[in-house]
Amino acid sequence: MARMDPILRHSITPPVFDEGKIHRERLVDGIHANIPRKLIVVATPPGYGKTTLAADFTKHTDLPVCWVRLTEADQDVMRLVRVLEASLAKRFRRLRGNLDLDALVRSKPEGLARAFAEVIEQLIDEPFVILMDDVHLANNSNDVLRFLDGFLDVQPEQVTLVFFGREVPEVALAKLMAEGNLAGYGPHDLALTEGELKKLATKIYSIELSDRSAGDLLEETRGWITGVLLSAKLGINRQQSWLDRSRPMVFEYLASVVLNRQPDEIRRFMLDTSVMPVMTVASCNAVLERRDSERYLRRVLKEGLFVTATGEGPRTYEYHPQFREFLLDVLQNSDARRMGIMRRRAGEYLAKQGLIEHAVNLYLEADSVRKAVELAESHVRSMYVEGRIKTLETWGKRLREHGKSAPSVFLFLALEYSNQGRQDAAYETLNQAIDTLGGRKNKELMAQAENVRGQIAYYREEFEEAIEAVEKAMTLVPASDQWGIRAMSLRLKSLALAFGQGEFERAEELAGEAVSLLEQSENEHALATALIDLSSMQAKRGRVIDANITSNRAHEILVGIGSPLPLAVSFNNLAFDAHMQGKFEEALGLYGEALKHARLAGAPVREATVLFGQADIFNDLGLALQAAELYAQGLMVATSLENEALIRYGAVQTSVLHRRRGGNTLGMEWVKRAIEHSKSNVPSTMIQIQLGALEAMGSPMSACKRLSSLLEHASQKYSALETTLAHFFLALALFENGRKRDAKTQFNECLLWASQHGSEQVLAAELMYQPDFMTYLKNSIDENTTFSLLQQRMDTMQALASAYREPKVERSSSVEIELITFGQTRVLRDGIAISDLAPASKELLFYLVDNKRIDRDVLIETFWPDYPPGRQTSNLHTAVYSLRRAIGKDTVLSDGSAYFLSSDFEIEYDVGRFENAAEVAESLAPGDPRKLFALTEAINSYAGPYMPEFSSNWIIDRRRLLEMRYLDLAANYADEALLRDQPTRAVNALRVALKMDPYRDDLNLRILEVLGRLGRRSEIVAHYQRYVRLLSDELGLDPPEIVRDTYTRLIG
Repeated sequence: MARMDPILRHSITPPVFDEGKIHRERLVDGIHANIPRKLIVVATPPGYGKTTLAADFTKHTDLPVCWVRLTEADQDVMRLVRVLEASLAKRFRRLRGNLDLDALVRSKPEGLARAFAEVIEQLIDEPFVILMDDVHLANNSNDVLRFLDGFLDVQPEQVTLVFFGREVPEVALAKLMAEGNLAGYGPHDLALTEGELKKLATKIYSIELSDRSAGDLLEETRGWITGVLLSAKLGINRQQSWLDRSRPMVFEYLASVVLNRQPDEIRRFMLDTSVMPVMTVASCNAVLERRDSERYLRRVLKEGLFVTATGEGPRTYEYHPQFREFLLDVLQNSDARRMGIMRRRAGEYLAKQGLIEHAVNLYLEADSVRKAVELAESHVRSMYVEGRIKTLETWGKRLREHGKSAPSVFLFLALEYSNQGRQDAAYETLNQAIDTLGGRKNKELMAQAENVRGQIAYYREEFEEAIEAVEKAMTLVPASDQWGIRAMSLRLKSLALAFGQGEFERAEELAGEAVSLLEQSENEHALATALIDLSSMQAKRGRVIDANITSNRAHEILVGIGSPLPLAVSFNNLAFDAHMQGKFEEALGLYGEALKHARLAGAPVREATVLFGQADIFNDLGLALQAAELYAQGLMVATSLENEALIRYGAVQTSVLHRRRGGNTLGMEWVKRAIEHSKSNVPSTMIQIQLGALEAMGSPMSACKRLSSLLEHASQKYSALETTLAHFFLALALFENGRKRDAKTQFNECLLWASQHGSEQVLAAELMYQPDFMTYLKNSIDENTTFSLLQQRMDTMQALASAYREPKVERSSSVEIELITFGQTRVLRDGIAISDLAPASKELLFYLVDNKRIDRDVLIETFWPDYPPGRQTSNLHTAVYSLRRAIGKDTVLSDGSAYFLSSDFEIEYDVGRFENAAEVAESLAPGDPRKLFALTEAINSYAGPYMPEFSSNWIIDRRRLLEMRYLDLAANYADEALLRDQPTRAVNALRVALKMDPYRDDLNLRILEVLGRLGRRSEIVAHYQRYVRLLSDELGLDPPEIVRDTYTRLIG
């Protein structure tokens, strides 16, 4: 694993719990008690011991803890998720390499959260804690809050989030509270109690406080830990110093007194090192230009001067945030020049270590703005590639505040905002970039700016402005240079020509040029995107086979990259291709993958596109309910995004759905909605075609006029699908107008066009809903391969639709669990042994099976009687989770006060079989012909001691009761065997029983009688003598009188 930078290492390594401090058992136990909840929040002002409590919990819990200490840099969600990934991978090695964050850089925060949840669910099979310290810093980042909220929505059961911070994080707490999934601790909870204060005084300062003194100090400090500690440092071992009411209980005053009492070299060291957010021996030596920093760091740590350190080497150190703020104020007021020098040196050191965001901040704090700009500009591209958008926004804001320009920062921000669909913000930021460029002669940056301007115009559907901008960009960079910039220009011009002016042929040429340029570069992502554009142009022109080949080439590249957003686009394109080729089930599967990746990326635009694609398939198949539901879902997403193009598409296709089922009035209403969302006063080609389709059935002459006019320009301006539909509806209008010969001629043209452009599917789908026209065509069209293909396609659609309409037989969802306890303890699920079930979970399973429904308090007192209440709750949560993980998510249910097993599980239980057989045998009267058979069934069901590997008290008690019942059954079996003159069967059963309990008088009496019946006098003597010795040696007893008399009778 690559060596971590010190700040990342510090962020994921818990501080050592200082054994010199008191263990706050009540709080640690309280956290354990709430482990079953999703979120535990500890929020107090500075100085209440939050970080110490977090270290205390980490030290004293048995649960794995993944530590995340937030810094201001973690307000960038991509930085935070990399810290979280590193923390998880440090604790769970199997996670390493299974979460590709490079592929997720353009995902929305909710998509990132879903990716983490999926990996945790798949690869971590034990309860654990993600502990975040200084989580109040998240409140300054909307993206981080969205990530945390998103994770809480999909949080796996095995994870508990524990947040420590100065403020409560602004996540959806009300929802968590309503669900009972939130626990919280505030200043009142963390304030020292009288007992804790006394322990603290004794352990740290060897002071025995009286009840009165402790009460006075609590009244003075309100239990504020930092106030108590600083107060004590003013005069160690002098109790009166704790109670000096003349001192103000203010942190700055107390800290200044403590700092001023330190030796000069310690004081100077602390002030100089306070400029660094995290310290190491190497960083302190470099910044302070000395070689003995390790000695000083150890000393301030030993003195307890508000420094925490990690336990793992190389160690990192950090001042308490409030104490660091105090040290910085002191340094600023006492020697501002030295503070600037220290910050510049720290910035230089961190820049060399690759900690760019921290270095830029230190340069800005040192007023070395030129160095900050140079560093930011030189790393802006890498930050953009890593998705560090919040970091770029922070740089831009701070540089503006310093009156400095950073054109590349604003340029990449504008590009990102445009990609996110925020065109107004992109336009404003782009203008800032151009303003900061000023009179510079940097043609490369100017070309990039024009490309971004062109992209903004394209997304705003201002196609002429888009073409003008990208053509200007291409004049700024030579054709042989800057392939990436020129390829982007070509792509944007291609898209604007295609979707703005309908020039698909020229658009395809330009898209091909872009692909050729990018093939010379190493930018696979850009190449795949250009290939997707090219396949779209090929599909628009009806070059279906070429489009499919290009789509598959792009898809192969994108699978290798793994980024969910472009994969969502690629899967969607492949699904559309499959739909057009009549591969409906394959298309639905591909759309399913597209939807999964769209949601993983948190990309609602792509989600709506996929939903519409799925709806189109069901629309073609004639499954109106499914189609209507999917169109409604897609329109809901599109409306929430205010995406006019998607709303138009959804409205047009919903109109098609109604028209095909004879609902022309509703169809017209939906077309009108589509027109309302059009920017141009002239309806789009597809809207005009749909108007013609609606007119064909009611006003065929109007339809003929409209569609004939459209077809005059079809070869240049319209896509292959649009031209096919225009031909078809013109043929239909002619048919409805009674001009059947012309309709046949027009339809033949339509067939020829469709066969040449791969648009047979749209014809087949429309013909499904025109039975009269179809009957006429069947009787009048000469033998035609394309027409035969249409009929086969229609048959396929009808068969598939019938299959979807038929109610599917629900298979039983129950799971068979087999429990074996006699002679060995095993759990089998559907015949397969579960070998990794923890002992406590295994015990819990059998206890629940035996007792059906158990109060929570009974469970924790039965299984963990010697643990504190919080640990009891935590252990129960762990055991229940382990059961659910091994057997099924709904294995164990709870209604809050009790736990029970789900009825969905079919349980085969050997104890149950034994007890049922025993009840049957015991219910039959002696001598009943059925009794011996029933007793045979019962004793054969007992295969050995109950759960022999376990020694819990309840198991021992249960084992003994089952054993006693077996022995009773064995005795009854012997009696019944003798009644039927079968002494051999009786003696065998009794010998097995006596091995289990050789002391039972009734069994010994019976075996003597049976041996007598068999005439085995010597065996009677031998058995009786063993029995007498056993009673005498082990218990000091003689055999009972009835046994002695029987023995005398049998040998007399």
